[in-house]
Amino acid sequence: MGWSPQVWAALIGLAAGVLGSALKYALDRRAKAYEDLWSRRLEHYRGVWEASALFSRWPRQEPTLDNIRTLQTTLRTWYYGDGGMLMSAKARRRYEYVQKSLTAIDGTGPDQVGDDDYTEMMEIFSRLRSALTDDLESRRKGSILYTLLDLARDRRVHNDLDNRYQKVLTRHRPPKA
Repeated sequence: MGWSPQVWAALIGLAAGVLGSALKYALDRRAKAYEDLWSRRLEHYRGVWEASALFSRWPRQEPTLDNIRTLQTTLRTWYYGDGGMLMSAKARRRYEYVQKSLTAIDGTGPDQVGDDDYTEMMEIFSRLRSALTDDLESRRKGSILYTLLDLARDRRVHNDLDNRYQKVLTRHRPPKA
């Protein structure tokens, strides 16, 4: 004794309705969470963006080692406040290069940051700001193709940041004897 085609159609329709409702609920929750994350990121990323002006391209600034120490403290406070937990993994990696490079410059040398260090820090901060705008999707539309291209670009930027950090480190750490 089998079920009639009408019963099967009704069961399939019911299952599809339940599945569709569950999927819609999950997508709506995810969209709301993303919207909340986006607005929180916007609020907190402003602070790091403003702090990065110490190494602006136009006009060039004249930071001192005291400015760098203050900047490191400002960034650390921001990171361990709410900023760090809102960052994507890519943005966090770039933030790490900022702090490591600032620490290398803060080591020894004249009170004024040299031109070579300034140029490296300007580019390192630029890469961090780019990652922040990627988190906010403020300079592009999201797409699968862009995401794939961004993965390759991120690898190149990681290598570039590592090279820039090594240049800063080499200028401020004497070679081992």
